[in-house]
Amino acid sequence: MVKQSLHFKRAAVSLAAIAAFGASGVVSAQGLDSAESKLYPNYVTDDMLLNADKDAQNWLLYGRDYQTTRYSPLSQVNRENVKKLTPVWNLSFGVLEGQDSQAVAVNGMIYVTTSFNKVIAVDAVSGKVQWRYDRELPGDVFPKLCCDVVNRGVAVYKNKVYLATLDAHIVALDNASGKVVWDKKIGDYTYAETFTIMPMALHNKIIFGTAGAEYGVRGWIAAIDADTGAPVWKTYTIPGPGEPGNDTWPGESWKYGGGSAWITGSYDKETNSLYWPVGNPGPDFDRHVRIGDNLFTNSNLVLDPETGKIRSYFNYTPNDPYDYDGVNEMILVDVGGKKLWLHGSRNGHVYGIDRVNTVKGKAGNEHKCVWVSALQRVNWTKPITPANNCKPVYNYPEKDVVYDKVTTDIAPSLDGGKEWHPMAYSHRTKMVYVPVYDFAMDLQAKKMEWKRGEWYLGAKIINFNAGAGSTKGFDAATGKLAWQKSMSYPATSGILATGGGLVFYGDPEGYFNAVNDETGEHLWSYQTGSGIHGNPTAFTAPNGKQYVAIVYGAGGGGIWPIFYSEWLKKNQKGGGLMVFAVE
Repeated sequence: MVKQSLHFKRAAVSLAAIAAFGASGVVSAQGLDSAESKLYPNYVTDDMLLNADKDAQNWLLYGRDYQTTRYSPLSQVNRENVKKLTPVWNLSFGVLEGQDSQAVAVNGMIYVTTSFNKVIAVDAVSGKVQWRYDRELPGDVFPKLCCDVVNRGVAVYKNKVYLATLDAHIVALDNASGKVVWDKKIGDYTYAETFTIMPMALHNKIIFGTAGAEYGVRGWIAAIDADTGAPVWKTYTIPGPGEPGNDTWPGESWKYGGGSAWITGSYDKETNSLYWPVGNPGPDFDRHVRIGDNLFTNSNLVLDPETGKIRSYFNYTPNDPYDYDGVNEMILVDVGGKKLWLHGSRNGHVYGIDRVNTVKGKAGNEHKCVWVSALQRVNWTKPITPANNCKPVYNYPEKDVVYDKVTTDIAPSLDGGKEWHPMAYSHRTKMVYVPVYDFAMDLQAKKMEWKRGEWYLGAKIINFNAGAGSTKGFDAATGKLAWQKSMSYPATSGILATGGGLVFYGDPEGYFNAVNDETGEHLWSYQTGSGIHGNPTAFTAPNGKQYVAIVYGAGGGGIWPIFYSEWLKKNQKGGGLMVFAVE
C-alpha cells in the first residue's frame, strides 16, 4: 500500500494541496484539518467488476464477467498462430490431489488457489511468486469432504482477495502481501458444511454457498460484508415450514434435503438480479423417502442481491433419484431477440431459459423454458420439450431406482450430461460450448437414516459403465447442435472461448487443447503432465501480450477417483499453473 497523508493548517495551505484541489479548491482546502489518500496496487472497484465484460485485459470474476460467459475478446492468439503457442512459465503448486481452480488476473498480477486451501500471487509476465498463503486445516475436516480437497478460486475486490475454505471460513487477505485481514467462521464443517466455491464480490458484499448435499446438509447461499465479514443475509435453498415450496417435502425430510450451492452464480446489472444454481437433493439416490418435487434442489434461483429473497426459479429434475446435480453455472445472454440464461444440467440436457417471462409455479414464479437439447443418449425420461415447460416425464418403472434390484444402463451417469466444469458462450459465434459426458450407470437404492456429518447417499450399488466424451457447440438462440468433437474422455476443465476464433479446454489425460470455434476442428494441444480439472483463462499483462493459463492436477470427485486409480499407475499427480503465449 502506498499511503499519502497531507495535513493542512488553516494558515498554511501547501502548494500540493492547491494543485490537488485546483483553483476553486483552495477555499475548500483552507477549511480542512487533514486530507488523506490511499493507493493500493491492483485495487478492484465496483465499476471494474460491473464492466468486466468490456475489460479485455483482465479476468476478474469466475466466468470473467458477471454474465459468466467465459468469453475473452482477446485475439492475439488466433487460428493462424495457435500452433506457435508455447509455455512461457510454469508454477508448481507443491501439493497433490485435484486442482479445480483458475488464474484470476488483475493488471498483471495472478491470484490462484490450490488444493488444501493455499493461495498464491504471482507476476503474470515472469511467473515470480509475490506471496503465498498456506492454511492449516483441521484433521477432522477431511472425512466431511465428498469430492477431494479442491478449491475453485478467490474473489478479488478492493485491496483484498477472499478465500472460501474447506473448514467453512471466509478469509480476507491483503492483496499486496497475503496477510490475513480477517478470518470469519461461517459454517460448521463437523455438520459437513464445507466451502469449495470461488466467492462472488458484488456491491460491497461477498456472496457464496455451501457444499455438503452428500451428507444431507440443508443447503444455503449467503452474503457477508466485504469490509468486515459481518453477516448480511442467508437464504436456505430448502424452504422451511410455512415457506413456499416446503410442501414439496414429506415430513421432516426437508431438514436433510441437500441443495448445496457450491458453484458461483451470475448477476444481471440491468435488473439487479442475482442468479444462483442449486444442487441435488439428499439422499442422492433414494427418492422414496422424499416423494415430491423437492424444491429448490436441482433448480436455478433468481434472488434479490441486497436481501437474498427468492424472486423466481426454474426446476429441472424434480424428485431426482440419479444425483443429477443442478449446481452447474448459469450464463446470461441476449440472443435471438430474447434474454436467456443457458444451463447445462447433469440430467443430460442443455437449456435456454427465459430470464423475463414466468408462469405461476408450485412455489412462486417459475421461468419459461425456451429451448432444450439432449447432450447425448438419455433414457431416464421421455423426450423433454418446451411444450410442458421442459419438465421430464420419468421412464418408470423401467429406470426407477429401487431397493430390491439393480436398475441397469441409466443414461446419463451421475456425472452427466455435463459435470460442474463450466461451459462458455462466444459473443463472436453466438454459440455455447459444452463439455459432454456420455456414460451410463447401474444403481440400486438403500434405506438409510440421516446421521450428522456422515454420508447420506441412499445407494447400495453404483456402477459406471463404459462411455466416452465430447465437446459440442450449440446455437445459443435455438439449441441446435452446430458441431461435435468426439473424444475418448470428456473435457474435464472449464471451456474458454476467445475473440481469436478458438475454444480451449483440458482433459483428464493432461492435454490442453484448442479447436476452431466454428467447426470444432482440432488445431493444437500440449501435454501438461497431469490430468486437467481447472479452468482456462486469458488476459494481457502490462507488456501488452496475451496469455492463456490453465490449472492442472489430477483428482476430484465422481468417476475420476476410479479412473485415476489405474491411470496413476503410469502417470503423475501434482498440481500447477501453466501459462502460454505466442512468442
